[in-house]
Amino acid sequence: MRIGFGGLQWRPADFWEATLTEFFQAIHGRNEANGAEEKPKAPTKGEMAELLAWADGK
Repeated sequence: MRIGFGGLQWRPADFWEATLTEFFQAIHGRNEANGAEEKPKAPTKGEMAELLAWADGK
């Protein structure tokens, strides 16, 4: 209920009328819209070299 009311900003009637599938799809949609569903990308070789150079300089 906390996610439905607070996170999704649904009215109580919307929450109680939704199926579990609709509820979870709404959560995934909100997360995707906010960038939370993106998988992290591995650093490139150049980025790794920069990080290692920075770490060696500390």
